Amino acid sequence: MNLMKKSLTAAYAAAVSAAALCMTAFAESGASTTGTASTPSTAQLVGSILPWIIGLLLLYLLLMRPQQKREKEAQAMRENVRVGDEICTAGGIVGIVLKVNDDSVVIETGGERNKIRVKKWAIHENITQAEEAAAKEKERKAARQQGITAAGIAPDKDKKKKGE
Repeated sequence: MNLMKKSLTAAYAAAVSAAALCMTAFAESGASTTGTASTPSTAQLVGSILPWIIGLLLLYLLLMRPQQKREKEAQAMRENVRVGDEICTAGGIVGIVLKVNDDSVVIETGGERNKIRVKKWAIHENITQAEEAAAKEKERKAARQQGITAAGIAPDKDKKKKGE
């Protein structure tokens, strides 16, 4: 959420600066000292359009592209739901997947073993996949730490202690 606010602020700042540059370019091209109507040159047209293009490019790079990436990841997560996975729906219902259909899944919730059919688009998180990813990351960090220790290089924590 904080990243979204920062990117919105950056995009807004880029748009404002692009608009200010365009106003300056239009003010310069509109001022004619001879009193005759002259057509704007190609350089003036490019100079007035270029800030808008840069602003739109920044808007795409900062806002639209990351959002599309998150949507693709969420869609891939929903498509990779398997029987036995623990999921959380957008409404906060947590359950274990019993059956996977084309566009819905059947989950079992609570101690009373209630069965609920939920559309795939309503799946917010696959808890099982998240836990597996966290475990792999932890193992990777531990292996890296052991590799550093085995190579005779002091870990970061030890470096701080030695320096003090």
